[in-house]
Amino acid sequence: MKELFIDNRMRDIEKNKLRELGYKLIEIPTNKNLYPEISSHVDIHVCKIENQIILENSLFNYLNSSIYIRGNSSVYGKYPEDIKYNVCIIGNKAIHNFKYTDKTVLEKLKEKNFELINVNQGYTKCSIAVINENSIIISDKGLYNSLKNTDLNILLLDYVPNIKLINNDEYSNKNGFIGGVITRIDDYVFVSGDLKLIDKNDMIRNFIVSENLELIESEGLDVIDYGGIVNGI
Repeated sequence: MKELFIDNRMRDIEKNKLRELGYKLIEIPTNKNLYPEISSHVDIHVCKIENQIILENSLFNYLNSSIYIRGNSSVYGKYPEDIKYNVCIIGNKAIHNFKYTDKTVLEKLKEKNFELINVNQGYTKCSIAVINENSIIISDKGLYNSLKNTDLNILLLDYVPNIKLINNDEYSNKNGFIGGVITRIDDYVFVSGDLKLIDKNDMIRNFIVSENLELIESEGLDVIDYGGIVNGI
């Protein structure tokens, strides 16, 4: 059975949608070394490079499986100690602030001849919703300026989407990231909540539909940043 890494706080209705598609869910446990909003986010603990999955140390110990690769470092505290695995991979490009990238992740990227695009933003996986190997959605103007001269097809949101983060059992006063709520899963694009709540003038929906991908969303539910979803091996 195909597997997906998810935040353990994902709502049951969303978990059931993924199970109905035939996936087994691997729920990332709460990491008490991190601040609550990102304590079980997928993009903080997991980095997938082609067919290999590199896990942050505590998650590797928790899963205790030889099919994964142990990263060189643990995540803890706040930025930049929490971004070591938060690399955004788009086709043959890897985007990150490589000053802080986990050593094992960086070695694998170089070994597989990825084009490394260094940016100031450390939360690149959080900040970029990857739709396919060439198309992305971002709301960070600085990150857009770093990528606009590449061959990527970029939808820049000219507003701040109302994306929720969870602080214990309540919503945080911090705002979430677009890459943590929109995830490409095989031939689907999964949205953690109701897309229309963050989609001005249907620009996101139209961008995704133009790529001939099916949207999976949950009508009426707030949009929550869970740190995205990563396909297992």
